[in-house]
Amino acid sequence: MKTYLSFGYFLLLALVVAGAAIGRPTTARADLIARDDFEYSGVGSDLHGNGSGVGFADSWSGNTSYNIASGSLNSPRDPLPLVGNSVSGVAYGENRGIDRTLSAPLGTDDTSIYVSVLMEPRGILGQGAYGGWFGLALRGSTDIVIGLNYGGGTYGLQIAGEYRSSGIAAAIGKSVFLVLRMDFTEGVESAYLYVNPQPGAPEPTTAQASEINLSFHSLSKLSLTGPGGSAFDAIRIGTTFADVAPATSDFDVDGDVDGDDLQLWNVGFGKVSGATPDDGDANADGGVDGRDFLIWQRQFGFDLTSESATAVPEPGTYVLLMLGATVAGNMIRLRVGVQPAFAAGGVQ
Repeated sequence: MKTYLSFGYFLLLALVVAGAAIGRPTTARADLIARDDFEYSGVGSDLHGNGSGVGFADSWSGNTSYNIASGSLNSPRDPLPLVGNSVSGVAYGENRGIDRTLSAPLGTDDTSIYVSVLMEPRGILGQGAYGGWFGLALRGSTDIVIGLNYGGGTYGLQIAGEYRSSGIAAAIGKSVFLVLRMDFTEGVESAYLYVNPQPGAPEPTTAQASEINLSFHSLSKLSLTGPGGSAFDAIRIGTTFADVAPATSDFDVDGDVDGDDLQLWNVGFGKVSGATPDDGDANADGGVDGRDFLIWQRQFGFDLTSESATAVPEPGTYVLLMLGATVAGNMIRLRVGVQPAFAAGGVQ
């Protein structure tokens, strides 16, 4: 089937191509320390024994009540690239956990580590042992847990039995995007929890929950834990906020979203499988189409190289932005041949 493009589309691309450097930029994407998107087959089978992803020394091991669920969780923040499946567990009568060991422990002095995860309450809030809490735990000399507290009230952060609430309430079937920042210093560490931060934007200046003057030293394992009905997806560990909450349309990885990125999307436009971010695939569906353009448009102007947390388009780009809005409306008329388909009771 043919694809019909509007005049506005060609006008926009002509302006971008005229102003962009000739040729395809060389890109170098930072490697995550660890990542698991739960790209496991056998939907309905238990997670125990599965072990894809990167940055781990072994497979998931432990409680067998966590099952592989079909498809990714719905991200509360668009865009957040999600692939593979997810993991879920019904409410349980006692504390439980399933662990995975990292290839290398986290905790070198004078470094920061970021961990992100999607999670979602399932069933009935508060159902299960110990008030139905659940979360993602990082285990080591001291355990750190991010997730839903006792009784299913709010999301928060717990370290060494001390809980700090974000004040953000949970709702059944509504996923949350959590980013944990850990600052390692000699003898004194700090942890900060961001709830539903915007991927691609600069790191927030204020955390929803935090703990300082801690001593959690080395962390060597991840655990899905807690007796509450829950689902998890997209675990990422990196050294910057942008690693775990990336600007998905910064295709040339230069720290901002601008016309150069649109040029890469233009080059890749029409790919229906096997596409990567370098090709202009912003939503990780393997294709490059109008949906990726709309993501670029929403993120246009993000500048991670600036000290300011406010993204301001540079002079001369307003015309491009207005044209982008016009093309976004016209994209509705595109006809594309292929459419890609805690913590009472302690931490277990």
